[in-house]
Amino acid sequence: MKVKGKLLSQLLKKHGLTAGEFARDMEVEASEVMKMLGGESVGETAARRFIAYVGPIEAERLIDWAAMGKKNPFDCAAECCPHGSTRK
Repeated sequence: MKVKGKLLSQLLKKHGLTAGEFARDMEVEASEVMKMLGGESVGETAARRFIAYVGPIEAERLIDWAAMGKKNPFDCAAECCPHGSTRK
């Protein structure tokens, strides 16, 4: 999984967290958080803990779907969505 590092940095600042505190709270290595902040891929454990920590709605916004070459599966503009609206 890849995260939009700039948005994650803003979130940490908003909540008064350092990268180290965020890593400790998620119970992952600080290097995994540094990867997130740098837009690099992280492992499955860090990804799962990230989603659990920030919550699925915030995670959807922070995950860099394009950088992973994936469509956001929750984007209601997708052809599979019967009402065709986008969720904001």
